Amino acid sequence: MRPESTEHTNSPFRPGYSRPPLIFGGHQDEIEEFTEVFQHYDFGENQSVLISGLRGAGKTSMLSRLQDIAETHGWLTIRDDASKGLMDRVVGSTIPTIVNSLSDSEQTRLKSLSILNVGIELEIADRSRTVAPSLRSDLVAISQATDNRGILILIDEVHSSKVRLRELSRFALEISHAMSTGANIMVAFAGVKVDLDQLMEQPHMTFLRRSREVDFRRLSIGETRRVLRETTQVGGRTLAPDAETHLVKISQGYPYLVQLAGDYAWRNNPTSDTISLVDAKVAQGKAKKAIESRVIKKVYDDLSEMDQEFLRAMAPDDGRTKISSIVSRMEKSDQYVQVYKQRLLDSGYVESTSHGYVEFSLPYLRDYVRSTMEPHPAESSGLSEWRAFPPPAP
Repeated sequence: MRPESTEHTNSPFRPGYSRPPLIFGGHQDEIEEFTEVFQHYDFGENQSVLISGLRGAGKTSMLSRLQDIAETHGWLTIRDDASKGLMDRVVGSTIPTIVNSLSDSEQTRLKSLSILNVGIELEIADRSRTVAPSLRSDLVAISQATDNRGILILIDEVHSSKVRLRELSRFALEISHAMSTGANIMVAFAGVKVDLDQLMEQPHMTFLRRSREVDFRRLSIGETRRVLRETTQVGGRTLAPDAETHLVKISQGYPYLVQLAGDYAWRNNPTSDTISLVDAKVAQGKAKKAIESRVIKKVYDDLSEMDQEFLRAMAPDDGRTKISSIVSRMEKSDQYVQVYKQRLLDSGYVESTSHGYVEFSLPYLRDYVRSTMEPHPAESSGLSEWRAFPPPAP
């Protein structure tokens, strides 16, 4: 039997992947500028956009926000991730879906362009063609058939592996050629900065090198408070001032952690009208454990051995670390250390707080690195306990 429903049980916080937050934090100026593009087709510097930042910093949520705003203003949207087969998925599946969403008159115009043989009476567009399929020709044809309606292309999870970069650069080149015809196309790529930089280094990526860059870091304290407070209000509850302050301290402005800590605090006593300091303190341990296993461990494991050594050289200090101290601890030259400093700065895991100093920028990364440096017992106490109870002999 299902339990009786009570008020305020559904959490408005959304720590799950690809679930955009109900209250979006930060980057309001950029969102207003992009909205102007969708309303008036006044692109300015925003026809191509590169969205960079840490894992969990809000890049995917930003893409969702852009998609919602664009579709509200009548734009067509193409959204995918930069995994293998991107071009085939878009040309073979997404484009036909867009064609099927067009009006009868727009589909008739498409057919007259001899690009797509569209059967208006059919539910699925016939992909037989009089010319070879290409993303470029599809985008131009759709633009012409819809009186140059806006087309927003959103590509997430840009990765710098050679195979992906080759395909992604071909994909981007097709888009640039379609743009050159005057089609109202806006494209946004999202990923870690070092991967986006690798994409821009590919041949024929001149148009991407002129892109608007939006860098996602931590939210300000004020924005963190606003997101926590307003999200709680959306769910029909209030957030006690001391609980709010504690959740701000837990999350450190990291967008994913804001949602995660808020969700744990909400669920601790979901029938109460107010999230209390007790709820926030319960959320603290759960949120830290979750962020370490879901984000920080993966971030650290993905780094090269020398990147990890650089972070281990920073870990003994509670605040910022002198570069000269890192040089001494790594027993490497200053020039050698500077290479890895720049790599980690570009990745967003550390930041330069002042000349000659760096500091961890990803919350709890320092704690995790320290934990990897601590000696661990060869076996857990639980395993030793079970030695007294071996499996029975067959």
